[in-house]
Amino acid sequence: MLTLLRQVPRNAALLVFLLALIVLSPAIGVTGSGYLIELIFDGILIAGVYSVGPGKHRWPFLLLTVATLSVRWGEQLSGAPQLDAGALSITVVWLIYADSIIIAHLFNRRDVTVDTILGAIVAYLLVAVAFTLVFELIEIQKPGSFSGIADGAALDRSELTSSMMYLSLVCITTMGFGDIVPISEIARPLAVLEGVFGQLYLAVMIARLVGLHISGTRDD
Repeated sequence: MLTLLRQVPRNAALLVFLLALIVLSPAIGVTGSGYLIELIFDGILIAGVYSVGPGKHRWPFLLLTVATLSVRWGEQLSGAPQLDAGALSITVVWLIYADSIIIAHLFNRRDVTVDTILGAIVAYLLVAVAFTLVFELIEIQKPGSFSGIADGAALDRSELTSSMMYLSLVCITTMGFGDIVPISEIARPLAVLEGVFGQLYLAVMIARLVGLHISGTRDD
């Protein structure tokens, strides 16, 4: 059993949970099941610890993960709106830290493997999720920062998460704005920043992976 687990790419579990969040969040937003979203986020946090693996960041990252889980469940169980911003903020910090570690690993690799490719996809999606939570935080703190979402959406976290996830994916893939548009002074530049990051990341990471693959082929 342990042998089979070692053969599974390190970033596979994290990618599965990220895709589950993206695919299921629209349906979850309709049903209003906030606990289901929380369980998926818990899976992302736990899988992230495995993806980061051993190294100098292991214990600081593990402590941050425990703190993030504690704050998120404290907000979920208590329903205290005062903890809402704190839960979103610490999760964004976790996502940025995890992403920085995974990207550093990618640039330290000297070969292209399945796990390397999965890691590149995971890093891209982690940024999309981070901006999702940042957009949520903006809308909660300043309602009306985004047009096209239902009135009072900030009071329904599952619906807000679904809407902001959609917007974040639109921004990072630069598909163009549709029914949800950032209109506040802070939301608009952040949406542009995500779009710029998405384009630059793809250009740099694809060039990096292709270069490593060509180099490895020549060495063989």
